[in-house]
Formats: sequence, C-alpha cells, structure tokens
Amino acid sequence: MIIDDIAHLKDYTRLLPTLKTVIGFLKSHDLQALPEGRFEWDADGCFVNVQTVPPKASSQAVLESHRKMVDIQIPLTGDETMGYSPLKELQPTPYDETKDISFYKECPGNFVTVKKGMFAIFFPQDAHAPGVTPTALKKAVFKIPVSDDWNQQ
Repeated sequence: MIIDDIAHLKDYTRLLPTLKTVIGFLKSHDLQALPEGRFEWDADGCFVNVQTVPPKASSQAVLESHRKMVDIQIPLTGDETMGYSPLKELQPTPYDETKDISFYKECPGNFVTVKKGMFAIFFPQDAHAPGVTPTALKKAVFKIPVSDDWNQQ
C-alpha cells in the first residue's frame, strides 16, 4: 500500500511503470468534470471508475482484494478513510474471477485517511476497505493490470 500526495504519483513509475498511463490520463482529463462511469483509454487494459460513494461508518467497512489489478484510489471532493489489512493475515475466502474480487469477514486492522489531493495504491497483497466517509464523496478508482506472476511471489 502506498499513500501520498497526487503531485508525487510520478515518483512511483519506477515501481509500477504502467502508472505513466494514469498520469497521462490525469493530465488530459479533469476528473472533477467527468461524469460517473467507467472510462477505458489504454490498450493494456487500464481503466478508471468515477463514482459517488455514499456515507459509510468504519463499522460498515468490508475488506476486499484483487488478484489481477492494482487500485489507485483518488478522493475528489473530500477526505476518505480506508481500512487496510495485509492479505496474509486474513482467512482465505472465495474469489470471483469474473469481477476480480474477494471479500473478507475480518475487520480492517488499520484505518488511514486519504485526503483530497492525495492517492492510495493497493496491490494484490493489500486487502482494503474503501469508502468510509461521513458524507457522500466523488472519487476515481484507476485499475491497472498486473502480470500473472505478481501473485506467485
């Protein structure tokens, strides 16, 4: 998991080269002006979901993880609290390959607040529980495919 200011996103391209496509999208699009929905722009399978998250208490946060995608979550209209637990600390759970998601019964071990103007990156080994907010907020969730060997390490 990485949390940082959006101005530093470019600093992580050495770790995740595909971030360059996200940075290009951010330079050419005003996320605030985009309507809700899924936007695909990259032949390599990158896309972004722009969504409005309804209010949610931390007690309602459900951990999830993805095997095929890295999430880059960017709150657009306010601060968002996100739960986090290392996947290795959770009990195995069914995986929906079609939706690339697993949900967990355990509560998040930690919570962090990602402020407007920041981002959070969640890798396949990071279970996360996004969307904790006292009021509805608009956010963007970029999805970047990872290689098949990512989950073998």
